[in-house]
Amino acid sequence: MRMNCRALILLLVAVVLAAAAMTAYWPGLAGGFIFDDFPNLVHEPAWKIERMNPQQLAQAMSSGISSNLGRPLAILSFALNHAFTGADPYWLKLTSLLLHAGNGLLVFLLCRRLLRLLPSGPRPAGDLLAPLVLAGAWLLHPLQVSTVLYVVQRMEVGAATCILLALLTYVHARTRQIEGHRAWPWLAAAALATLLGLGFKESALLVPGFAFLIEAFLLRFSGSQSGHRSNGWVAFYATGFALALVTWLFMMLPPSSLVASYGARDFGPGERLLTQAPVLMMYLKQIVLPLPESMWFYYDNFPVSRGLGEPRTLLSATLLLALLGTAVACWRRWPLTSFGIVWFFMAHALTSNLIPLELAFEHRNYLALLGILVATTQPLCLLGQRLHGDARATLALIPVFTLAALCWIQASTWGDPMRLAWALENRNPDSIRASYSLGEQFHIVSRDDPTTPEWSMALRQYEYASRLPGQQALPLQGQILLLARADHDIPAPVWEQFRQTLIRKGKHAERVSSLYAVSQCRIEGRCALDDNELLTTFLHVLERYPHNATLLTMYANFAWNVLDEPMLAIRIQRDAAAHAPHNPAMRAALAKFLLASGEEALEQEGQAIATSLQPHAPTGQERPE
Repeated sequence: MRMNCRALILLLVAVVLAAAAMTAYWPGLAGGFIFDDFPNLVHEPAWKIERMNPQQLAQAMSSGISSNLGRPLAILSFALNHAFTGADPYWLKLTSLLLHAGNGLLVFLLCRRLLRLLPSGPRPAGDLLAPLVLAGAWLLHPLQVSTVLYVVQRMEVGAATCILLALLTYVHARTRQIEGHRAWPWLAAAALATLLGLGFKESALLVPGFAFLIEAFLLRFSGSQSGHRSNGWVAFYATGFALALVTWLFMMLPPSSLVASYGARDFGPGERLLTQAPVLMMYLKQIVLPLPESMWFYYDNFPVSRGLGEPRTLLSATLLLALLGTAVACWRRWPLTSFGIVWFFMAHALTSNLIPLELAFEHRNYLALLGILVATTQPLCLLGQRLHGDARATLALIPVFTLAALCWIQASTWGDPMRLAWALENRNPDSIRASYSLGEQFHIVSRDDPTTPEWSMALRQYEYASRLPGQQALPLQGQILLLARADHDIPAPVWEQFRQTLIRKGKHAERVSSLYAVSQCRIEGRCALDDNELLTTFLHVLERYPHNATLLTMYANFAWNVLDEPMLAIRIQRDAAAHAPHNPAMRAALAKFLLASGEEALEQEGQAIATSLQPHAPTGQERPE
């Protein structure tokens, strides 16, 4: 009877959380693709399977953004979507929303477990309200919208599912072990969940770190019900920490290699590390004061910290150290507060160190948000101790309903591409990406008709974005395509600025994508471009990057399809394959040229190359975070 009651309560909680998530996020399902969705999903054919057979599923899992370090399970989830519902973003977003709702239930279960482990300090009355409020606040926080409705971030959502499952099974295993029962099957299940999480994203590497926090602040490395410390668990985590440190040092050294890995960035490793102080403070502000206008999505213009002495950087670092000091001071009296604060920092351990990633993304807070929410539990319980139970419940639910309303507003903005573009540009008018995206929406609405007001607005928006600091190629690409598709001449200064932007340091993947968009428009006959200007652009860029296989392949396609020089195209593609010997896509492109050459010897060579390749070679594009 008791078991049936527990199951019924769990089912009721699941229904409530799922209904709340569906209601709050539903307006956003009508939105479209955005940013990294395009290179990694929209323009990537490998995941778009038509039939549910093992061969197609295996090919999808080994291609695209899963081709280097992994993420095959994320691609598999996209592939299954396509097999049933095609590439419609509505169904892709709905699948992510269902996963997010499931994660809300896992957060509820984990929070309930953690609250039961509290060794000291004020604790919530009852067993349902506090974890339900925490799960609801996490589920409906408007900061989550840009993860749940950003299709490619299914990777983050799926990895979080496995992380939460791993932690739940770990806590269950340790509880059983402390009580003297068999625990190893549950520990094995936690390890398996972690491995599955790595199939979605590298975020799952944080599972041992989160588990360590549970030990340090709640379980206290206990080995039995008497509370004696387990030396075995202490040694396990000490060894794990040492191995993690050695691995990190191996990846970061020598310093010359680390600096070289920042070649495509506008900042160095030291500057990135310093900038993470104001970035983390921005995240905390978005969590604590979750107004939609503070959530920019595009942070390409986030100020880089050039030194610790800068007031913004120094203040941010001081506040973060004070927050960590609070965690230390509260460790014994309010262990859950300390746990939550350090959880926030642990969740950013991979993305806020020296790895040459972009400076800021909102989806990095998907699990970090939970730490700040958990940290407030014990202080709020202390404040509400003298209140009646109904009053406590009412006061606890008010913030959840407020977050739900803000989430609905944010999701409604994401539900229309033009509305979203307007909002993001208004929130951050100095962002090149935001300004370009608004121009792109005007361009789409104009249908390449220069007599429409949207066409003129698109041109003005592209021109404005091209004048912003940062000198990115995207607005110039948009300007060239807008003019060319309307049969307008492209001014020579625009071409020259485009060329200069393509060879400057920083955001190399975006520059390559811009040149590809322009050249492909000409190859496909959709744009009236000056071939000499485009040829000059290719030569200018290749002089700066002579060994870039992707650029060489693009030039080979241009030589074949526009210049009508097949032998030049084959020669250039041979160079591309030589500079990227481990990328089968380059050899596949060479095989296509050779097979179409019309010369018997070359065709035989092309057939031999094609035979040696898998049916679908990895494309090797830059992976989204």
